Amino acid sequence: MTIVKQLRFTPAILVIAMLLGTTGCSNSDLNAITHQVSTLSSSLMPSNASNDNVKSPEWGEVTKTLTVHVDIDTAAVRLKRYYRFTSTDEITAAGNSGKGNSGWVASAMAEGTDWSAQPGSYYRMSRIWGNADRLTIEVSREGNSSNVTATYRSTDPAHLKEAWTQKLWAQIGPVAEGKVR
Repeated sequence: MTIVKQLRFTPAILVIAMLLGTTGCSNSDLNAITHQVSTLSSSLMPSNASNDNVKSPEWGEVTKTLTVHVDIDTAAVRLKRYYRFTSTDEITAAGNSGKGNSGWVASAMAEGTDWSAQPGSYYRMSRIWGNADRLTIEVSREGNSSNVTATYRSTDPAHLKEAWTQKLWAQIGPVAEGKVR
């Protein structure tokens, strides 16, 4: 029964795509329509029973907290620059640049990033690290110093061991203090 439904929708999708191609739509219009059609067709297809039993890998994490003798804004800027975190202001500016591909650029910049800031009080920056791991750094004010909490998350247990994170942990303090650039 399901195969009949798939065959019924597949020719219709091809006919729509051919008609749109001959009507003079731009490539971006065709790409958007193709994406919508493929999303629709995949939602109409039944899920494979074997895929329903696949579990996503468990995330593990290691955290390190340290105090650096630098004001919070300076520490956050240094960490942001060194580890290439992207702020929401940078993503918005890229999207509003007026260039033809600005939406794509902003989307690529935003992929896998998270940013929140309350200048003078708290910063949180996060991004994909390596292929699939995640690095999150939080900076909070502690008098004239700053507390830096770094969390490294991974689905690979080997990436959570000291041998893997040792260099990262050793760098964070000196980066925040301006000793490593």
